[in-house]
Amino acid sequence: MAVKEFFASMNLARWIIVLGLLGSIGLAINGWRLYKLRSELQAELAQAAPDRAQNIQFLGRLYSKLQSDAEREGFVTQDKPDLYFRGIATDDTVKLGQIDVDPAAPRSFYKGTLDLTYTLRPQVAKSDEGFPRDRLANFMFLIEQKSGRVRITRIRLDPAQRLKQWEPSDDRWKWEIAATSRAKDERSDAK
Repeated sequence: MAVKEFFASMNLARWIIVLGLLGSIGLAINGWRLYKLRSELQAELAQAAPDRAQNIQFLGRLYSKLQSDAEREGFVTQDKPDLYFRGIATDDTVKLGQIDVDPAAPRSFYKGTLDLTYTLRPQVAKSDEGFPRDRLANFMFLIEQKSGRVRITRIRLDPAQRLKQWEPSDDRWKWEIAATSRAKDERSDAK
């Protein structure tokens, strides 16, 4: 009956006590819930932070390596590939002289990529003589070695002299090479 008497004679002070008690119980429950949530998040952070830090370090090293490779290989942008090919053609181990670089229309075999094909051939004045096979092999090797993006996709070799079958050749060849570079299709990103 004490409870009945308590509520029967309620005044402002008793109402403040009852509401304060109910509010403190609610705040205690909410505080306990937030404490458990904070503890779980701290445990998860302690477990995930080293993995994330290692991942960030790995990606940073990979980015630095790829950036240095791109600067070193000389075929960084697709806007002037003729300078890349002509630079290799005048290398000391190649010495092919001036070459013509004819780009073909880009083709897409895989979604998000473009294959840019360049036809390489000697300029007309020098092409009548032909070129030794070792220089052509060095030329093709250096094209692929100096750039991770360019691959030789087609080669046509014709003898520089028309000889009979029994006549020895001087191993000089007229040539045409197709080199292909695969690049990201930036048109698909715009869509």
